[in-house]
Amino acid sequence: MGVLITIAVIVAMTVALIVVLIHFQRGLNEPGGREGLGGMGNALGGLDAFFNPGQARATDELKSQENRGTVAPSPAGDDDPIQLLKNPDGSPKTIRIRRTPSP
Repeated sequence: MGVLITIAVIVAMTVALIVVLIHFQRGLNEPGGREGLGGMGNALGGLDAFFNPGQARATDELKSQENRGTVAPSPAGDDDPIQLLKNPDGSPKTIRIRRTPSP
């Protein structure tokens, strides 16, 4: 008798779990059904950094490189007294050192 009750409880819990999962999945398709789920994506992020610190550092570095701005030229032009001139293939050709005007 005890075995039948145990089996009945297991079957009832399984059916209840399936019903809850179906209801949850159908609720995601409604308008606004996915709001508030953003935190679930990185719920174990701290554990990932603990067990694989190299990957966590690499991920942080990639994120910082994505957020880095581009290098803009100076608005005054190329007033650098030392210039590296290159060939069309990109290899160094010459270095030009310009004298600064004497006052």
